Amino acid sequence: MRLELPSQQQPHRYQQPEPQSQPRPVSPAERQFWFAERIAPGSPAWRVLSAIRVEGPLDRAALTEAARRVVARHPALRSVFTAEGGRLLRTVVPAAAEPPLLPLAPGAGFRDAERALSAPDLLDLDHGRHLALALAPDPGAAEADGAPDTYATATATATVPAATLYVLTHHIAYDGLSHEVFTADLARAYARTVAGEPEPPAPPRSHGTPPEPSAARREELVAYWRAALDGVPDLPVEGPGPSQRELAGAEVRTHRVRFADGLGPAVRDAARRAACPPFAVLLTAYGQALAELSGADDFCVGTPVSLRTPDQADEIGCLLTTLPVRLRNLDAPGALPRAWETFTDGVLHMELPYDETVRATRTRPSRRMPLHQALFAYESWQRPLHPAGPVRMHTVPVYPLGAQAEIQFQLNELPGARLEGVLQAPADGVWADRLPALAAAVTRRLVASAPNAPTTEEKVR
Repeated sequence: MRLELPSQQQPHRYQQPEPQSQPRPVSPAERQFWFAERIAPGSPAWRVLSAIRVEGPLDRAALTEAARRVVARHPALRSVFTAEGGRLLRTVVPAAAEPPLLPLAPGAGFRDAERALSAPDLLDLDHGRHLALALAPDPGAAEADGAPDTYATATATATVPAATLYVLTHHIAYDGLSHEVFTADLARAYARTVAGEPEPPAPPRSHGTPPEPSAARREELVAYWRAALDGVPDLPVEGPGPSQRELAGAEVRTHRVRFADGLGPAVRDAARRAACPPFAVLLTAYGQALAELSGADDFCVGTPVSLRTPDQADEIGCLLTTLPVRLRNLDAPGALPRAWETFTDGVLHMELPYDETVRATRTRPSRRMPLHQALFAYESWQRPLHPAGPVRMHTVPVYPLGAQAEIQFQLNELPGARLEGVLQAPADGVWADRLPALAAAVTRRLVASAPNAPTTEEKVR
């Protein structure tokens, strides 16, 4: 599901924001992550560690100042959350000091950055600190430590230095598309900083709070979701399954998947034939693989869906919801169109916040995650190269830090329609030792659904 960001050359109409806003009700996503933080304080599941490749000679002081300017521009990165009178409120406060920029050793990778940025006090929801940075210059060769750094190719040479900037944020203020916005704004702010230019006034922001549905519409939404999710079982598991608190504190096992060259274009071709996007083909194959390994024939997969409106295209914040997609009879003919229809019907009814959907449809007590225990996240947006004065910046895909489901699959579409991703599960959970088998099953299902797909197994690392 691609959202095109405004061109870097598109003019902006800015106005000066107030130094401090009046308290406003939080958005449903902010409410969800605020309560999650209370359930498991400091959990990596609520944190986002992103990466930016920087090509060219980098000035650390200018980079820190540019980051401060971006924080000042985006209310989500300087919001304080407080509970007052039974309501959760968000107040935008003036930008504090420059965000911390930690030095990393040359060639340091994602896991090095994760360890360096693991201090619990780097981020603070109660005082509006939602950003911390770490910088790893390239040693002039491929980056060390494996993990998601292998998504990016080191570009440092004897004459053109390069580095990876790691960006730690809290999910309450950040989503995947926010990182694209942050990178574009950081590049512009860096160019102005090194040129000695001031930052233009910040644009007005919507504060990320979607309009509330009317009482009549809310009744329609509740009725829809009760019917759509009536009797949906959990994914089969031996024993009681993990609680949400246990998931949040779990060590995560990661299985890297690189699908064979040519599979991505074949998936796109299959999607065109079925009059649906590649997302639907990939979601169906993932569901079929889960059904194959678990024996389930009726379950939900949660998938993040953007709530961004056109005027929020250049806004930072957690502007998404999790949509539960019920998948049934996946080995019967017509699995793909049924899955796509279920998803699109859900999108038409996603005005009901996720937590309200849970309350309206959960009819039996359970310690496990409600509605879905599997997650599928698909990132297909463009990652443009942003000029930033003497340097250039672009984002690279990385994987989640913690477990937000009992089994989760993040898949990225890269240039040339290449597909790479990670399967993750709690290290002590039932899926941890089945990740390679699940990757192989997803590959088989994709090959079967795409007539022009290569027949080789997926490459794993």
